[in-house]
Amino acid sequence: MKRIRKQSPNESLAWISLPAFLILAVLFLIPLCMTLGQAFTDGRGNFSLVTLKATFIRPYTLSVLGFTLRQALYSTLASLAIGLPGAYILATYRFPGKRIVKAVATVPFVLPSILVVLGFVIFYGNNGILNRMMMAFLHKDEPVFHVLYSLGAIILAHAFYNFPVIMNLVSTYWEQMDPHPEQAALTLGASRGTIFRTITLPRLLPAILSASTLVFLFCYNSFAIILVLGGGPAYTTMETEIYRKARMSLDGPGAASLALMSMLVTVLLLVLYLLLQKNLKSHEDFTNSQHQAQPSGTLGRILVILYSVLTAVFVLGPIISVVARSFTMTTGRSGPSHWSLTWYKQLFGLLAGKDSMNSAWIALKNSMAIALLAAFLTIPTSLSLATAVSGKGWLSSLLELVGMLPMAVSSVIIGLGYFFIARHFPKGGYILVVLAHLVIVIPFALRSVIPEVRKIPVQYLAAAKTLGADRFHVFWTIEVPLLKNSLITGAMFAFALSLGELNATLTLSDSTIVTIPIVMYQLIGAYNYQGACALGTILIIMSLVVFFVTETLKGKEHD
Repeated sequence: MKRIRKQSPNESLAWISLPAFLILAVLFLIPLCMTLGQAFTDGRGNFSLVTLKATFIRPYTLSVLGFTLRQALYSTLASLAIGLPGAYILATYRFPGKRIVKAVATVPFVLPSILVVLGFVIFYGNNGILNRMMMAFLHKDEPVFHVLYSLGAIILAHAFYNFPVIMNLVSTYWEQMDPHPEQAALTLGASRGTIFRTITLPRLLPAILSASTLVFLFCYNSFAIILVLGGGPAYTTMETEIYRKARMSLDGPGAASLALMSMLVTVLLLVLYLLLQKNLKSHEDFTNSQHQAQPSGTLGRILVILYSVLTAVFVLGPIISVVARSFTMTTGRSGPSHWSLTWYKQLFGLLAGKDSMNSAWIALKNSMAIALLAAFLTIPTSLSLATAVSGKGWLSSLLELVGMLPMAVSSVIIGLGYFFIARHFPKGGYILVVLAHLVIVIPFALRSVIPEVRKIPVQYLAAAKTLGADRFHVFWTIEVPLLKNSLITGAMFAFALSLGELNATLTLSDSTIVTIPIVMYQLIGAYNYQGACALGTILIIMSLVVFFVTETLKGKEHD
């Protein structure tokens, strides 16, 4: 008797994903190939390995690569130092305001990098809020902290941006661990320190390594933070050097050779992360029971209160500083400040501005249009891709890897590919920016949709099929409505990411294309911090709206 192969729920709809994969291949692989192809030319279009070979062995390049890896390592260690105590508190203690602490700690992750840079300049600068408070308290005339434009500033900003990744991933894993080994050791008389060192920490190590690898990858690919807070050639990384060669030196083959070198490191890091993730999923048998307790003793309460307060100051200080500074006006660079709506009037065209403020309203409209287009295009693309990768087996895993490939390439390199394309289509600037943003945001939207596709009960599909509905009808009437919230969440993430995207836009665009991050970068460079803060406040409001909407939708998905 012939054996009938059982079809997976979404296998018969695999054709729906084909256009999306073709679009992704065209939008991602063609620019990437154009970038990497430049590495094998001599600048005149002739095949040559001279530039590539020189790049890989040049002492300066190796020095830049070494610093890139070094600052990523230091930043990861700083993120661990801030994030692990928070993971311990969230995983082991139950206390009032716990959800608020988690929400506050998550805020940096939804903020654009240029906004983080601006917040750090305003809060930690020589004339920043922290220094002025300390100078008044200590009765000094000179700044107490000299943080900006140094390796310390880079590490601090990266830690601000990435410690929530450590805290959330490790605490989630910690909460789900089976508590019986620790309880047994406690019954046998072991001290809590010994239990943590010999039992808890080894079991947490896979989660810590996985989260650390992801943070290291983010710090390695950092661009805006290095570009502004580094403050000089001594703190050049691979990303900033790629941008310098492509846009300032107009050295296409040199930039492409650096991009290839950087990608090799990034792919190795991504493979390491995926291996650690696979090991993480198979390493521990989880339990659904929660064993959290109220902070015991004075020390426990002090730890919770102190960490919560310091986290709030560390996270909210730079953000509140941006908002407060946007409503001030100074008579000179160091003169007294007073309340004013001048920058908002200039922003909305109610008052003539100077420098880049004349472009601010145009930039706001451009950013909104680009982000809306990117978010709108993300919905059908992520839905069709998720349909293909939601099954089981090697084919689904391969398709998921293809869908996530843009995460393995930095946005600067993606922007570089579209910069080379723009040479052939000089009038397609805004279209190319939208397409570059779409490539960048698709993997993040995909991560929101795939888990929800996999949660759809097979019984729903089987029951509809039994009642005579064809597979396509079931898809549109059952699956798509069930995925509505996750699709909106993915689109909101795409909107927020596109709105604050600087790296690819700065690499790709010329002076005729202005977006909010581009104008903020120009204003920071011109020391017009109040104007940059006004734009930044608009960006903060939009980012927070996206954050709260997505959190609300996530709550509805779990109800």
